[in-house]
Amino acid sequence: MLISSQQLVLSALQEIDEISVNELALIKEQGIHLLDIRESDEVAQGVIPGSIWVARGLLEFQIEALMQQLNWKFDENLYIVCRSGNRSALAAVSLLKMGFKKPISVAGGFTAWRDSGYPVSMDVLHF
Repeated sequence: MLISSQQLVLSALQEIDEISVNELALIKEQGIHLLDIRESDEVAQGVIPGSIWVARGLLEFQIEALMQQLNWKFDENLYIVCRSGNRSALAAVSLLKMGFKKPISVAGGFTAWRDSGYPVSMDVLHF
């Protein structure tokens, strides 16, 4: 039996932690690890300042090198943002399966961040 993409996302949300954009805004200046996993055309619309861009299709293949290059630890909180919060939830499950201890999806994604009036940068830091 096949399940829909929405059912897959709902299942993922039961396995992972999620944070609102308001919560993210409160902790963002503490030097958090924030990944933007949107596609290049989406990132061209801007990013959450300080986020690192790794396209979703490459995340699992590049995450270990990125972690080493940035000196991030696998047991630290790793916040993940996409456009709406669906791909970030799926990515968080994937990272859990890879052994990451605390991948956290940003609910509502970049759209919720921008629509809440938080700052957007055109300076894309990408791996």
